Amino acid sequence: MAGALALLLAASCSASHAVAPAARQAAPPDRKPDGAILSLRPILITDRSEYYALTYWSSGLRVNGFLGCPRDRTVRHPAVVWNRGGNRNFGAMDPRELVAYVEAGYVAVGSQYRGNMGSEGREAFGGDDVEDVLNLVTLLKQFPGVDATRIGMVGYSRGGMMTYRALREDARRAPRDIRVAATVGGLADLDDLDERPDMRPVYQALIGCLPSECRDAYVARSAVRWGGEMQAPLLLLHGEEDWRVSVEQSRRLAAAMRAVGRTVKLQTYPGDDHGLSAHGRGVPDILEWLGEHLGMPPESYAPERIDAAVQAVLEKWPWPAAEDGGDAPE
Repeated sequence: MAGALALLLAASCSASHAVAPAARQAAPPDRKPDGAILSLRPILITDRSEYYALTYWSSGLRVNGFLGCPRDRTVRHPAVVWNRGGNRNFGAMDPRELVAYVEAGYVAVGSQYRGNMGSEGREAFGGDDVEDVLNLVTLLKQFPGVDATRIGMVGYSRGGMMTYRALREDARRAPRDIRVAATVGGLADLDDLDERPDMRPVYQALIGCLPSECRDAYVARSAVRWGGEMQAPLLLLHGEEDWRVSVEQSRRLAAAMRAVGRTVKLQTYPGDDHGLSAHGRGVPDILEWLGEHLGMPPESYAPERIDAAVQAVLEKWPWPAAEDGGDAPE
């Protein structure tokens, strides 16, 4: 298996990384360093970029996700961690979510989180599964061709909550690794179940209790309570007709951050929905924000260039998105 992996990745953007996963696979079974790659399985390789199904180690668990990278090895690329929404198998990550970022020049990686889509462990909905996000940062810092001083993060919906939790933890470390972040319809307040009473059984199942029974667990997942602790510049995008996560959550979070002088930009979209389907899922605005803070040239994230590059990749994509697992919605 180790030799096959090395051959498989030969002459690729991750070719110099091929020996490392092979060596880790051969290590004693009790040695599972966080962020170590167990396997990279090709999905699509073009003349510009490469896309892989990923399995990596996180807190001793094998966690599944996806990774994409530019093939150009003449420069060190910025990187982005992409955080999916949903819970369990509902809202499972589609690797095509990474395409715009890779074609804009980033090494991009995302996780299904523990307990989901074949990953080991138990879904915790913003609990210890935040380690699965932070361990992708560790993975990127070790990945050849990545500029470890230019790592960003993007989260949608529940992935917004994961992003906020990761930013809070990152702010407690020195030096910080996550330089900039953006969210779309980010979940920032779990306390108010009046907004989504249908989420009560989901929270009960995944968190193990309701706010009246374990308030600390809900506060830890609610960035509106501690948003000022996050230090990375943060872009909050939210549709004003979002019925899954109220736009007021992003407004309250922005206010909490501004109150202590943090860099935050709130952009809302009248008439648009949870996923910003009328505004390209917010990707053009996200790429501009990341590019400005990570030193990317404006032409790299020009919408017309990205649209054409993404379309060229998707025309070659070998398989459709997996169907949802049918778990409770988020």
